[in-house]
Amino acid sequence: MSQDDSHMVIGHSTSGAEALAAKVARTDVVSAFSTVPNEVLFAVFEGRKKGTPPDLVCCEDSEHAKNTIAGLIRDVGFNPVDLGPLSAARYIEPFSLLVAQIPCSRSDGPALAYRFLHLAQ
Repeated sequence: MSQDDSHMVIGHSTSGAEALAAKVARTDVVSAFSTVPNEVLFAVFEGRKKGTPPDLVCCEDSEHAKNTIAGLIRDVGFNPVDLGPLSAARYIEPFSLLVAQIPCSRSDGPALAYRFLHLAQ
């Protein structure tokens, strides 16, 4: 974001995750956990294995990183939704802004998680 939080600086042809990956060669960079507020982490962890977990999107370029982040996401209590290569962070990062905006416009606070539903056609 710009210094005054008025617009995205990175995100039109690259992402923050990709910019970071370019700076840290030979390191696996993953985009995950930015789409849920930290206020839900304890509740999701306590509710794991009880019903259907909320989803959590992630992306990465390495098969090793894919397996590692999927395991961590499940350990916390979320269902990992792998969006593929790190370039998908171009979509995750704006979605993170949306998720952050929802509690700001509501009175019930930031305890918000999401789940994607596959609807029959």
